[in-house]
Amino acid sequence: MTVSEHANSRYDTSMPKVAMGCAAAVVALLVMFSIDVTWVTENFGYEKRTDARVPTFFIRMLFLIGMLAGAFVAFTNLSYYKRNRVALAPWLFLSVGLAFFLIYVIIPIFQSISYSFTKWNGLYDVTGTWTGEWVGFENYRILFGDPNFYTSLYNNVLWLLLFMLAIPIGLGIALFLNQTVTGIRIYKSMFFFPFVISQVVVGLIFSWAYNPEFGLLSEIWGWFFCEQKINIVGNITTSCSVDPPSILGEAKYATYGIIAAGLWPQIAYCMILYLTGLNNVSPDQVEAGRLDGAKGWKMLRHVILPQLRPATFIAVVVTVIGALRSFDMIATMTQGGPFGSTNVLAYYMFDQAVGEGVGRYGYGSSIATILFFIMLIYISYFLWRMYQDEKAER
Repeated sequence: MTVSEHANSRYDTSMPKVAMGCAAAVVALLVMFSIDVTWVTENFGYEKRTDARVPTFFIRMLFLIGMLAGAFVAFTNLSYYKRNRVALAPWLFLSVGLAFFLIYVIIPIFQSISYSFTKWNGLYDVTGTWTGEWVGFENYRILFGDPNFYTSLYNNVLWLLLFMLAIPIGLGIALFLNQTVTGIRIYKSMFFFPFVISQVVVGLIFSWAYNPEFGLLSEIWGWFFCEQKINIVGNITTSCSVDPPSILGEAKYATYGIIAAGLWPQIAYCMILYLTGLNNVSPDQVEAGRLDGAKGWKMLRHVILPQLRPATFIAVVVTVIGALRSFDMIATMTQGGPFGSTNVLAYYMFDQAVGEGVGRYGYGSSIATILFFIMLIYISYFLWRMYQDEKAER
């Protein structure tokens, strides 16, 4: 065999390996779809179908991985891949993540949209048959006449507007911390600490702080409006000229109290973004600005902020998405109360589908669909802006 023939042969398709990989992928795929809870219950000795759900999931995942491995072997032994390895290798590495993204994100989105046209309680009958009923646009007709939906939508807008305060506050703290003084790292860690705390923990902390009987707010309130007295039996009692407000117990305060709790970690996140951006600010431009007499607000506006545009863009995107998908704080602090006044679309969807035993999966899916399209519009605009910025830099 000549050198040229040997060089060309290494690009030939290896048919045995391709056939083996395809066969393994097909078998794994068929087995994965054939395995269900009933099969696992009967063959692994489970007494209840509910106990077999988790093992069924892991068995399916095992065969899914086998299918991906077989497809990988088949594809990498094709002549087309061997000749275009540099261009195709990144997509090959991404394929596993894309496959899981397709299964656990894209497909459920379309399932949720399809469920929004049905009336379903989320249950199957004893034979495993779906019990839903196709109702067309009936859920959307009820939804657009539901005052709780408009309350949730209004609260989402309120979250969106007030959450934007995290950006200028985070910028201000970042500018304050962007100094080279002794102990500045300790202060940075303290300001960043709220971001690493779980949202549930943050909600609990603020719930205790808002408590009108023993919370931090009650203590501060007592400094101004309360005084301690000794009654006739010698016990110390507290008398207040104005009772402390119940932040989470009154509809007019509750939403603002939850948003304030959500702002605490969001400000920390924006601060980190701006601190990273400030580390990349060109010192030459700062020095040129000083030579031109710029200082203070002028320096910030004309020299610093233009270089922080990427950080600002990311901060705005993350803040908007966080405001639209807010759920943890409401679930932890008020569960949508009092009287549904703190509901947002994400929590109202959950509450209608599985919360409080409602079981209106179709109606909850219609709320999820509305929220999805709201976020889709914003994300599409975000991607368009990214494309335009990259196009302008070329």
